[in-house]
Amino acid sequence: MEAPAADRLDALAASFARAGDVVAQEYVVGGSRVSLRFASSALRERIAPAFAHLAAPPGGGPDLTVHLWDSVSAGMEPPPRPPAASDEAAGALYHFHEPPLRGAYQAAFEALSVLDADVGVAWYWIADARGLPSWEQACPIRQLLFWWLAPRGYLQVHGAAVGRPEGGVLIVGPAGSGKSTTALACLGSDLLYAGDDYVAVALEPSPRVASLYNSGKLDPSHLHDRLPRLLPHADRLDDEKAILYAERQFPEQTTAGFPLAALLVPAVRRDGREPRVVPASRAAAFAALGPSTMFQLHTAGAGELATLSSLVARVPCYTLEVGSDLSRVPETISDLL
Repeated sequence: MEAPAADRLDALAASFARAGDVVAQEYVVGGSRVSLRFASSALRERIAPAFAHLAAPPGGGPDLTVHLWDSVSAGMEPPPRPPAASDEAAGALYHFHEPPLRGAYQAAFEALSVLDADVGVAWYWIADARGLPSWEQACPIRQLLFWWLAPRGYLQVHGAAVGRPEGGVLIVGPAGSGKSTTALACLGSDLLYAGDDYVAVALEPSPRVASLYNSGKLDPSHLHDRLPRLLPHADRLDDEKAILYAERQFPEQTTAGFPLAALLVPAVRRDGREPRVVPASRAAAFAALGPSTMFQLHTAGAGELATLSSLVARVPCYTLEVGSDLSRVPETISDLL
């Protein structure tokens, strides 16, 4: 994308205008109003469910407006995008930062994200909505939200969060560490569910979690073996993650967020069925949170790493040793809180 910034935005606007009728849906994310303007019903059907728990009340102008469309649904040519090989790895991302514009292009499934930070307007285009990967359906427009939330004091982190209105826990660790299993084990309990993979965290005036998505993701076989009670609520995807939306089946448990009381690092307990909580060092908590968040965000830098370090220093840190009896996980977390 070597054209001047104004030309880039004009090209995106023109492509969106040709895509078809627009349906707007509004949400409140981290206390700010976000309008998603869909010119593709296929894309809306795949993206909107993740935000359903954050639906905004009527009235008020948006702080961020995101235009979303795909070319296949509209039968049109794609907008200009960076030249890239279509056989790139699924996670490969091309990034540009030319203030006030910031953009990312994922060549593997042809998805382009662009934010104009000065005016609070963003663009999300994908070649074919039907080709949207399961992880993108469950946690959509992550890069746009990461860039937009940062000036508002929120950092998107790779973690799950459950809790109560007066306080909750951020569950951190690399992929496969048990974050999703721990969070999803709390569905059907009296704990609130703020997300299983990505949430936003603010440090000031005091640590707080903001929910981004009500989705949950697990390997289908893992769901079958460890949380079979959730199987009727999940959308099964061949060779991918099973996705469930808490807002559909557990709406009373979804939340926009809560104060952050502690960090939890899940670990497997091999000497018993009962889960238990033991103190963890801040170094261990940072090792569980920092690298995975920086890797998942792709476009983060030294400032985000410093924020993660400050977060770990501000709240108590624990290890949640998870035994074979997942039904006791909610009670164990409740006892900690």
